[in-house]
Amino acid sequence: QLAAIVGPQGKVHASDVDLPRLERLRTRAAKANARVLIHGKAPPDSLRVPRVLIDAPCSELGALRRGPDLRWRIDPALVSSMPSVQLALVSAGLRHLAPGGRLVYATCTFTREENEAVVEAALEAHPELRVIRPSVDPALLDSLGFLQVDPLHHGTDGFFGAVFTRD
Repeated sequence: QLAAIVGPQGKVHASDVDLPRLERLRTRAAKANARVLIHGKAPPDSLRVPRVLIDAPCSELGALRRGPDLRWRIDPALVSSMPSVQLALVSAGLRHLAPGGRLVYATCTFTREENEAVVEAALEAHPELRVIRPSVDPALLDSLGFLQVDPLHHGTDGFFGAVFTRD
């Protein structure tokens, strides 16, 4: 999808600690003739890009609608362990964000610890950042400008998104 958005002149860079996931991406990208550069666990230190998407690992509570059995399998310790991983990913993404660029932080969960608290911690750790309102239907945004969708109000899984820019 991102490769289609940036078009033939653009590039999508992908990295993930889950190497089999990257191999599946490589296969899908080849079938779609998409220009995706796969870097493995981390992109090169010198890489600077105008946009970064952090599709953060999370407790996945937003997907309960499709997998209600998760509520009995989830380990409460998982929720408390996620924010440090998520904040580290935001910081890693910022190392590759060009000045004036945008970083999107997204999860598929509802917890404040994994969403708003991670955004607050990122702003505290990186004073050069500011949160901006994404260009989406205002009904999908909360009072702080974060994207919040849920099964009850939107008929979707639950998702959270925040957009940062760095001056």
